[in-house]
Amino acid sequence: MPFTREIEVALAAALAAADRVRALYASGVEVDWKGHDDPVTTADHEANAMIVAALRAAFPDDGICAEESDTSESSEAAARGGRCWFIDPLDGTKDFVQRNGEFCVMVGLAVQGRAALGVVVSPVSGVALVGVPGEGSWSIDPSGARTQLRVRVVASASEARMIGSRSHPHPRVTALAEALGVTDLRRRGSVGLKVAAVATGECDLYAHFGRGPKLWDGCAPEAIARGAGALVTDSLGRDIAYDTAWLGLDDGLVVAPAALHALALAELARLAALP
Repeated sequence: MPFTREIEVALAAALAAADRVRALYASGVEVDWKGHDDPVTTADHEANAMIVAALRAAFPDDGICAEESDTSESSEAAARGGRCWFIDPLDGTKDFVQRNGEFCVMVGLAVQGRAALGVVVSPVSGVALVGVPGEGSWSIDPSGARTQLRVRVVASASEARMIGSRSHPHPRVTALAEALGVTDLRRRGSVGLKVAAVATGECDLYAHFGRGPKLWDGCAPEAIARGAGALVTDSLGRDIAYDTAWLGLDDGLVVAPAALHALALAELARLAALP
């Protein structure tokens, strides 16, 4: 398995950060605001610092792009390309604040602009997901037991289970579900947990539209989804590029097994062409 040391370090850092997030979740934290409808907590900052410190110590020559670090430094690190870590220390801060359990810690590595490794940990369940595209993905429960992940393949789009954002619902998600004949449309917080739902086979299609997600939202879950057999692109069918100074995933995300992914992109193109 490639990236053996990287997986070991990233998983240990994410698990330690998740432990701290869990403790703060239990005790309660004060909420600050980075902008309109954009909360941040002590848990975000402390988890960010823990993960960054662990990665800098282990891989001092790698770039680091982290949500709660300096934005200009993160942008420069991503744009440099090569090897760059993408950290979302608390994906789903709104859900953390609302205390619905739908949040996670994410650490991803991009190499030459493509997602190459991902770790996602749920502080509530203690379950970690790890993936390397082309090699595989697996879940690790708190006892250390590992389970291989594979996407579920449905016979027709109408049988698919689709998942979208709870905090940022978008009319294009509903329109896509209707166009595909999907009747099972679920909502959840955290980009990482929604992509994980596809990787584990709980759901079959994740689509997000509109501004909001950033590169640190995409890298780790993309690697896990691809390792489990899904395709991951933007809403126009393009690969997600991580070697860019622009951190926003403004053209959305579409995650699904190959056949369903192709159907979703075709329907999105058809819907975009409608007057």
